[in-house]
Amino acid sequence: MAHNDQHQDDHHHPKTTLETWKEYWKTPDVWFNKPDLNELFINYHQRMLTRSGMKIFVPLCGKAVEMKWLLDHGHKVVGVEVAPVPCKTFFEENCISYDVKDMAGIPGEKYESLDHNMVIYSCDFFRFTADICGEFDGIWDSGGLNSMAVEDREAYIHVIRRLMGKGCVNLTIFINLDNSMTYEKSMTKEELEKAFGEGFIVEDVKEIEAPERFKSIGCDTLQLFAITKI
Repeated sequence: MAHNDQHQDDHHHPKTTLETWKEYWKTPDVWFNKPDLNELFINYHQRMLTRSGMKIFVPLCGKAVEMKWLLDHGHKVVGVEVAPVPCKTFFEENCISYDVKDMAGIPGEKYESLDHNMVIYSCDFFRFTADICGEFDGIWDSGGLNSMAVEDREAYIHVIRRLMGKGCVNLTIFINLDNSMTYEKSMTKEELEKAFGEGFIVEDVKEIEAPERFKSIGCDTLQLFAITKI
């Protein structure tokens, strides 16, 4: 799930839910899906990628181009996405042969490349557990946590914590908005430390100026955090 907004000019939209997210993805092209690699990913992916052949998780992934980059650089990638449209579109736009099967244990579908190196689960994120696919070596969260309503963030982080293996580095991006906006606010380093709790280190890595397309909805800057399980 990338940075959320249903109407770019509506500063007072209702909070994003799983159902409204599916509405956003009724078609393969949504305004917030970026066709180019995220600048923070380009400059700081090495904080997450510490060796070859890592297993990387992309929560609420849409059809994020970073997944293809990770795949092309020899990593195994697992995404979770609520809406089925971007799951199918990701494989087709990238010319990756895939199978679709029903998930075991919870309602949903598993989209998997024939070489088993790329998987996207289309299901309820809050029911996703390590029992489905094990723990991860790294996480690229380019707006999933940021998109959550404040009251849902504790449950979101509960899922993420349990998916992180020892040494896992979780790169999480927040958008920082001007005071006129009613979107969910970003979290501070201290708030993330409290939310993740013992056994995790939170680093405030970098703040950059927001791209023009985000400035149009009141976003001033993007903030990258690195959250490591020790």
